[in-house]
Amino acid sequence: MKFTTIKDIAKKLSVSHQTVSRALNNDPRVKKETAEKIKKLAIKMNYIPNTAARSLARAKANAVAVVTFSYYAHFSNAIMSGIEPVIRNTNFDFDYYTTQKFTFTGPDGKESYIFEKILDERRARAVILISVNMSEKTLLRYKSAGIHVVFLEVSGIWGHRVHYDNERATEMAVDHFVERGRKRIGIMIGNTKVVRSFNERMKGFKNAMQKYGLSMDDGNIFEFLEEPPDVCKLALEHFLKNKIDAIYIAGSDAYLPSLLNEIRKKGLKIPDDIALISQDDFFIPLAANITAIRQPIKEMGQKAAEIAITAIEKNDFKNMQDVIFYPELIIRKST
Repeated sequence: MKFTTIKDIAKKLSVSHQTVSRALNNDPRVKKETAEKIKKLAIKMNYIPNTAARSLARAKANAVAVVTFSYYAHFSNAIMSGIEPVIRNTNFDFDYYTTQKFTFTGPDGKESYIFEKILDERRARAVILISVNMSEKTLLRYKSAGIHVVFLEVSGIWGHRVHYDNERATEMAVDHFVERGRKRIGIMIGNTKVVRSFNERMKGFKNAMQKYGLSMDDGNIFEFLEEPPDVCKLALEHFLKNKIDAIYIAGSDAYLPSLLNEIRKKGLKIPDDIALISQDDFFIPLAANITAIRQPIKEMGQKAAEIAITAIEKNDFKNMQDVIFYPELIIRKST
């Protein structure tokens, strides 16, 4: 198999191989327009640094990079509470990036520049992706560059995976509502077309409703593609209009305070008028005495970090781990 070289790229663009080398190493002496053309062509031609250069870069690299869709998201913060202490307890550095997108494509349809930035900086020996996808092409470039990849709640054709049984979580919520005599059950959830975990939870919801022979239509589902400021108010109005008396907050318990406030404004009583189950059980449900489906988020972060560190230390690119965590029903007074 013939690998693309710097000279191949230089020949295609009619520039010197020194210019290509400088551009790929972010040398400021190369004009921005020229550097962009070189980098785009390097990706298109599947350019990989030669073995000697790659070995030298790996010797200098000493970081674990973490990429999330948002610094401020409830799930990201909870996961980081598990990841960061593990990495801080080692001799590895820690880099944290955000794509501001759940998917690997930006508004222009191009893959997030963050992945290219991590490759260019040559600091990372492993990367942990929190609910962020990576294209097959980029994933193989990471593998060729000697960077281990750990997926959290997503997956790829290569790499380690840490995930949660989202379908079972929703089934447990419906099971519990039915045990409590509820038949008009609703689910409040984010964009199932974009977020894999939400898609899995929706699948579990539909399967559970079908298992009990419960009628289900658009009235049982409040899915928000974007997140308006009054999302909880809109959700409650939707459910009350459709005579829903049991709500599973399937996105995360970050929505719980606002929803509880809207329920109080309506003068409704929990669980007499409306029963609630929240997802995650990360601080808020306990304080509010809300039944929850506990997701071991912190533990998932810890495991992802441990896998990344072990992969680096063993330099193992063949044996991939696939670790699944399971939900737990925590019964409180809201059901």
